[in-house]
Amino acid sequence: MFNDLDFKKIFPLMTFESGEEETCRKYMETRGIYLYKQVYDALATWMPNVKEIKYKQFSNLIRYDKGIRDKLYIYLAAAEEYLRNIIFEELEIDNRPQDSTKIKLNISDLRTRTVEERNEESNLYYYSYAKNFDFGLIEKVFQKFKLAEKYGLIQSDIKEVRKLLRNKVMHHSMLLLSCFTDRQDIEKEIKTLEKGVEALYRLLPTLELREGSSVDGRISGGLTQAINKSNYPDGDIMKKPYDNIICLHKFKDGRFIL
Repeated sequence: MFNDLDFKKIFPLMTFESGEEETCRKYMETRGIYLYKQVYDALATWMPNVKEIKYKQFSNLIRYDKGIRDKLYIYLAAAEEYLRNIIFEELEIDNRPQDSTKIKLNISDLRTRTVEERNEESNLYYYSYAKNFDFGLIEKVFQKFKLAEKYGLIQSDIKEVRKLLRNKVMHHSMLLLSCFTDRQDIEKEIKTLEKGVEALYRLLPTLELREGSSVDGRISGGLTQAINKSNYPDGDIMKKPYDNIICLHKFKDGRFIL
């Protein structure tokens, strides 16, 4: 499909090592030429007076972005699962439909669970399959019943994770670039993403999910390690980073640092 494309015309600054151009054409068939053109243009405008864009640097950015997206997906799921469970523990609804996948949950129908209902079956749990039971609804439920304060969370963190992070991760498009190619716009987008990641960190329920666990003296797992490992060998921010020039900053103690 792309064998007859003139790469010199489309990517004039791109240089290839042996076999890399064939690899580029191969993966372009699934990822698309327009994605490749955006990444190329972003790198070209990021570096002033650039005379060469190596294919390795180009492909590393695509892999790095996908790696960050994939890892954030995992921790977003963990945070959402935790928030949903809080709702099921704290609230209840008086009826349980036969098939909740065909209906919507009305927040006005919710009430606080009684002491007697604790540890029993939950009607509300089955509404998690309702058409509108998404992160946006979770945010509204937490707001109405003031659940964040009760569990030591910050209500605005739920909003920021939904608005700044979750929707973008779920779209499966370039996360760091968004719809931009100019450096100034991309830098703003990265700051927005980092704000969302910091909010996600605060929503995660356990230290292990936030920071990982120690195995034979080495840290394994956790959001912090997942973020840093994408751009630093072994996730160690004291080591020399990989050659990704468009990337998130170092992540430590729930904050991004320069």
